[in-house]
Amino acid sequence: MYQARIKRLTVTVLSAFCWLVLFSSLAFGASISTDYKQGYESFTALTKDAKRAKYRSNWKQLEEKFMAVYKRDPKGAYAPKSLYFAARVNEELGKRSFLSSDYQTAAEYYQRVAKRFPNHSWADDCLYRRAELLHVRLHDTDAALQDLNAILQGYTKGDMYNKALALHRQLRKSSGSVAASPAPSPPASRPAVSAAPSRTSDSGELSSIRFQSSNDYTRIVLTVSNEPTYHYQILSADPSRGLPYRLYVDLKNVTIGSGVAGEIEVKDGILRQVRTGTPSNDTTRVVLDFQSVQKYNVFVLDNPYRVVIDVTAPAGGSVAAVPEQAPAPKTRVEEPAPKSSGKQAAKNTPPVTYKAPPGSKKQVGDLIEQLGLTVKTIMIDAGHGGKDPGANANSIREKEYVLRVATMVGDMLKQRGFTVLYTRRDDTFVPLEERTAMANVRKADMFLSFHINAHRSTGISGLETYYLNLASSKSAVRVAARENAVSEKRISDLQFILTDLMLNSKMQESKDLASLIQKNMVGAAKSGGYSVRDNGVRSAPFYVLMGAKMPSVLVELGYCTNKEEAKRLRSEKYLKRLASGVVKGVESYTKQLGRYASM
Repeated sequence: MYQARIKRLTVTVLSAFCWLVLFSSLAFGASISTDYKQGYESFTALTKDAKRAKYRSNWKQLEEKFMAVYKRDPKGAYAPKSLYFAARVNEELGKRSFLSSDYQTAAEYYQRVAKRFPNHSWADDCLYRRAELLHVRLHDTDAALQDLNAILQGYTKGDMYNKALALHRQLRKSSGSVAASPAPSPPASRPAVSAAPSRTSDSGELSSIRFQSSNDYTRIVLTVSNEPTYHYQILSADPSRGLPYRLYVDLKNVTIGSGVAGEIEVKDGILRQVRTGTPSNDTTRVVLDFQSVQKYNVFVLDNPYRVVIDVTAPAGGSVAAVPEQAPAPKTRVEEPAPKSSGKQAAKNTPPVTYKAPPGSKKQVGDLIEQLGLTVKTIMIDAGHGGKDPGANANSIREKEYVLRVATMVGDMLKQRGFTVLYTRRDDTFVPLEERTAMANVRKADMFLSFHINAHRSTGISGLETYYLNLASSKSAVRVAARENAVSEKRISDLQFILTDLMLNSKMQESKDLASLIQKNMVGAAKSGGYSVRDNGVRSAPFYVLMGAKMPSVLVELGYCTNKEEAKRLRSEKYLKRLASGVVKGVESYTKQLGRYASM
């Protein structure tokens, strides 16, 4: 009888929760549509107001409005439209500022629509507008032809096809280009999307190809001597020809280094092999053969330059590749979203269905685990190492002291029943992009990276914990630039790339984890009688956190450039205090998840 009452109560609570989710979704959808419509109306008004249109701030504020809509629901119906108008905003701004950087930003926004929403009715419009920008404003005809080819191959029934064909012929005739002729019908794969507009550069060399692969995740890193201009495309499997899913990357003005093999066989994971070749005199092509592909990201990191390719597939890699975004309803490119009311929002919102479980706590626990809400395995990363010493001041070498703390934290976590993995156990150099890849491949449930800070001003001190997001302050930009070993300007450039990568990251979970670690770490230090400054939780684009599929944080244990703090860091007793605080933060986070599982 008691069990029956509990079962009825559970069903009642879950049913009420589903209704709450449904009504919240309706209100959420209505709010997004309203904000988008207001943004569209503001854009139209600003283009007609010559006085206000002269001020850059008005355009950038409008861009922020559209991006706010996009970030609130990055896979929703208004996401591609918001990105499109963010591009239009920067294109209009470029007409008034005469800055190529504004046109560059517009081109990147157009590219993102085409890449992330290839089946949306505006994708071909974005490719065409981008091609025009590249040719007319940025004087990059080759990249423009690539975008036009994407339309001619992948959007043969789209309303941009004839315009793209005419412009394609015009550009080929005027430039003498030998770009590939359009295919008569679209390929089965998603259309090609070129990288950021080409920049002329000296000839570079592909010096190495590194990879890590599991049954549902692969990261490939192509190291190039100069900043690369690149183009990539995914191709579906062709069983009749014995061809698997392929993703190729063309590197312009790049030669193949002597240490790079023509074929690299991979024995495990979804990556079958890597092949290199030269389709033309000035281009190196790297072909990646996969068992299956579900989603992918391609981006460039600095110092040294490397093209990073992240590919995910269903567990086991046994089903067909799927587009990143489901097809959206056909809508004319200049039309704003239709006026929305609560009823309209309800009509456009996918129905929420719910079948009450039989009341088994095990089933709930299984669901929690499937959603990634359990923590069993933790990857611990001691920053820097080997040829990269990190910060060095007041007898503190960062790579040595963070390894001590990482070992302490690992030992404490093992005692509490966690499985602990390390990116390094000794003075070994591990490239930043390989660290989260190691966590992904080993299917870790949490990633903790430890570092020691530095500052030009010796008066700066304190503890701070970071998660992956756009930089929250100038200080966060500075720290990210130091840890990434790049300039602060490059961090600003990186923010655009990061927006795409964040969509698949555990951003909110990472923020929650960072808050609990920061709180407990500061508390542990203070309870031990140490006077420490709490610099709080911050966000920044750290290379070492990019692409992580689990909650991930970067912990700065203090400033070695501050004499008092460096003195504390040289104390084993103080380091154990910090380590115990981190572990308490991890425990608090797992207990928080445990409460969800026991509801």
